[in-house]
Amino acid sequence: MSELFKKDIGIKVISLFFAVVLWFFVLDSSNPVISHDFNIPLKIENEDSLKENGFVIVNKNFPRNISVNVKGRQNKISTLDANDIEAKIDLEKIDDVNTKSLHVDVYIHKEGFSVESITPGVVNFELEKVEKNSFPVNIVVEGKPKENYKLIEVSSSPETIFVEATDSVVNSIGEIRAYVDVSNVTSEMVIQKECVVYDVNGEVLQDEELIFNVNITIEMAKEVPIVPVVKGKPAKNYIDGVHKVSPNKALITGPPDVIEWIDNVKTQEIDIENANQSVTKTVELNIPEGVRLVETPENVYVDVIIEKIAVREFTIKSWDIAIEKAVIDDSLVYEIPGTDINISIEGRKEELDRISVDSLKPSIDVEGLKEGRHKRTLKVVLPRTVDLLEDYEVEVVIKKNEDLDES
Repeated sequence: MSELFKKDIGIKVISLFFAVVLWFFVLDSSNPVISHDFNIPLKIENEDSLKENGFVIVNKNFPRNISVNVKGRQNKISTLDANDIEAKIDLEKIDDVNTKSLHVDVYIHKEGFSVESITPGVVNFELEKVEKNSFPVNIVVEGKPKENYKLIEVSSSPETIFVEATDSVVNSIGEIRAYVDVSNVTSEMVIQKECVVYDVNGEVLQDEELIFNVNITIEMAKEVPIVPVVKGKPAKNYIDGVHKVSPNKALITGPPDVIEWIDNVKTQEIDIENANQSVTKTVELNIPEGVRLVETPENVYVDVIIEKIAVREFTIKSWDIAIEKAVIDDSLVYEIPGTDINISIEGRKEELDRISVDSLKPSIDVEGLKEGRHKRTLKVVLPRTVDLLEDYEVEVVIKKNEDLDES
């Protein structure tokens, strides 16, 4: 009985073996194992970890896609697509600047497949250490401010650029500049400018890592004269002369449409009523609303010169007197008898000393006069600060031009 059982077991094992072989034969015939190439996008993981470790990849010419040869049964291969396969390199594995390559890791997110080959299976690259350094922003002002305008200050924000790049790039930087044109700027303004990076030889560096923007603040002010405002009249026989102010100019800024129309800044009133000596006062400036002083004090010193009225006499010869508005047809002859005319002029001594007979340009107006003797008021040209003590008359004799009749 046991012998028979042992014989049956042997027969069963042999039968099972042949059945399995037959099953695999039938399976290989109807659903064979095949391989298929898939084009898979390459993923780059943990690129930020490079900077944390102080490295940067110099050449990032990684392949975009990886060719993966996958092996599996025919009926399963037909269900597999590129979305089921992942190809990547993990940059977190880099811990040494001398690392030159990383193997491509491929994962199939379905069972029953195996990876036969990966092309390329290794990604090569070159590493450099990341260097950090700071460079000041040098502002280069171009253009010329408009007339009566003055550039007060120009600054950048930030004032310093921190560059984090490869060792070779950082060491090649010589200077960082920002160019700004002030030709049409008339008030304070902020503009954004892209910096220009130069190497140590003064050549412009063209690098995507070296693009920096800064905000440039321009402070422009308009320079206008300060005008002292004086009210009242000095005491009798006294005159106010020069009005001096220190400083004599103000720098103002504010809305462009306001500043454009301001030609001067006035002081508060200085009262010189009945004054018989010079007046020196500290007074405030009257600043229009919305306008701000720049580098100019709110209070200025004003000197009003008060002095005694001086008198100076001048002798005018008859031939010094010009005839104005005579007839144009020469039918009349005009003659001023040869009598000297003495005139007196009062005013500031300094002004009187600068006057001459020639500068007085004495004249009389004879418009509409006929033959005979006439008296006309003497006209002279005087500075604003001096006056004639009285009106002076000049006799003029008008005759018919007989020479004209004879011809």
